[in-house]
Amino acid sequence: MSVREHRLRQLALDRCLQILEEAQVGGRTRVDGPLGTSLRQHLERAGVIADHRLEGRRIDRVLDDIFALQAQLLGQAPEDRRQRNGS
Repeated sequence: MSVREHRLRQLALDRCLQILEEAQVGGRTRVDGPLGTSLRQHLERAGVIADHRLEGRRIDRVLDDIFALQAQLLGQAPEDRRQRNGS
């Protein structure tokens, strides 16, 4: 993967995190249809195809998945936020 492709994937995942965090701040706890569509578009740009529906999933769990994808992209072991947060 070229540096440019790597950077574009990272930007797409960063945008997913931003979208999810904005949804949480807005009081949402689950991914709805429009949010799922937006996330799916950004995940496709990152070269990731969602292997299951995003709609209906808890936002905090989807955030964990995106953090794990970022860790993979950076060549790091993914950290489970649930362990850190105690939930």
